[in-house]
Amino acid sequence: MDPAAILLVPVVVVVTAVVIFLHSLVLKFLSTAMVRNKVVVITDALTGLGKECATLFHEGGARVILCGKTWEKLEGFADNLTSAADPKLTFPPKLVLVDFGDMNSMPDVIAETLECYGCVDVLILNSSLKVKAPVQSTSLKMDKLVMDNNYFGPITVAKEGYGHHTSRGCQ
Repeated sequence: MDPAAILLVPVVVVVTAVVIFLHSLVLKFLSTAMVRNKVVVITDALTGLGKECATLFHEGGARVILCGKTWEKLEGFADNLTSAADPKLTFPPKLVLVDFGDMNSMPDVIAETLECYGCVDVLILNSSLKVKAPVQSTSLKMDKLVMDNNYFGPITVAKEGYGHHTSRGCQ
C-alpha cells in the first residue's frame, strides 16, 4: 500500500474535525448574536422545555421574562440562572405569576409582562394541563379548566397581549 495514502486518511480526519469544530463555533456565535437583547417571555418556565428554553435564552443574553404559578419556585430558578451566568453578558430574569386557569387575570398578566420591557420579541407558550382519566369520567368543570389552560389562556395572551407589539419588535 502507498505510504502517501496511509498518511492521507489521518489528515482528512483531522481536517474534517477542524471544519466541524469551526462550524459549531460559528453556529454558536450566530445563535447568541440573534438572541442577545431580545425580550423573551416563557410560560411555565419551571419545567421541561420551558426550563431548557429559559436557560438557553438567558445564557445567550436575552432579556428573559419567566412565567409560572409559584413565586418561590420562580425566584429559585431565577437565582440559579443568575448565579450560573456571567452578569456582564446576561440580564437578571424578570418574574411574572401566570395561572391560565384564571381567565380573569389575563389582562393583568399581559400588562405586568409588558411593563418589564415594553415589548416582546419571542413568546414561548409552554404551559399545559394534562388529565389522565377517561374522557367519560371528567367533569365539565375539568374540561373547561383544561381548555382554559391549554387553549383560551395562551391564545388570549398571544392575541391580546403581544400580537400587535411583536409586529414592530422591541427596537
